[in-house]
Amino acid sequence: MKKNIVLSVLLLTAVLFVGCGPKFPKGSKHGGYVGKFTDEFGNKFELREDHTALIQFDGMESPVETRWTEGHGKDSLCVSIEYNMDPSYYFLKDGVLYRHRKDMEQGHPAISIEYE
Repeated sequence: MKKNIVLSVLLLTAVLFVGCGPKFPKGSKHGGYVGKFTDEFGNKFELREDHTALIQFDGMESPVETRWTEGHGKDSLCVSIEYNMDPSYYFLKDGVLYRHRKDMEQGHPAISIEYE
C-alpha cells in the first residue's frame, strides 16, 4: 500500500512538471531560440546552441560575433542578446525582438522577426 502511494505521488509530480513547465516556442531544448532570423529592418541574427551569436546589421559587410543567454521575463522565458559589450542589448521573447527590457515586459514596441 505504501509503495502505491509513493508511486502515485511521483507520477503526479511528473505530470505536473510536464503540464505546468515552461512553454517553449518550436520545442527545442533552448526554447526554440536557436536558429537564424531576420528582423523587420533587415538585420540578421544567428543564435547557436553553444550560446554564441552572430549579428549582421543591414548595410554592414561582416557580422559581429557575440553571445546570448537565457533568462526570465516578467512571466515567461526570454533571451538576452549581447552587443557592444552590453549583455542586455536585445531581448527575444515569444517570437519578437525588443530593444529594452521595459519594452519586453510591457509588450511594446516589438520588432517583428522571421526565422529562416
